Amino acid sequence: MIVGQVDVGATADFAAESMASVEVNGREVLIVHQGGEFFALEDRCTHDNGILHDGELLGGAVKCERHGARFDLRTGRPTLPAVKKLRLYRTEVVDGRLLVIYQEA
Repeated sequence: MIVGQVDVGATADFAAESMASVEVNGREVLIVHQGGEFFALEDRCTHDNGILHDGELLGGAVKCERHGARFDLRTGRPTLPAVKKLRLYRTEVVDGRLLVIYQEA
């Protein structure tokens, strides 16, 4: 198993209550800064592959603009019409930089 980390930028680059798409190890990852915490999850809806960073940030969830599926930021669990969880990534803040930790089999 390969474990790595990617520095995706200064924490100051991610405004509070915002979403941004970044690339991590060749994958599109959605960075969410909400409630003073950073979350990282895949940036594609598991229902029909819609781009999540074009959606809406809600309290503790992101909503896909295409069909309204919501994904919990802490668990990746969806609401209908999506049934498959999103892949989550661990984040760390080190010296004002945001790191995304990933694993590949």
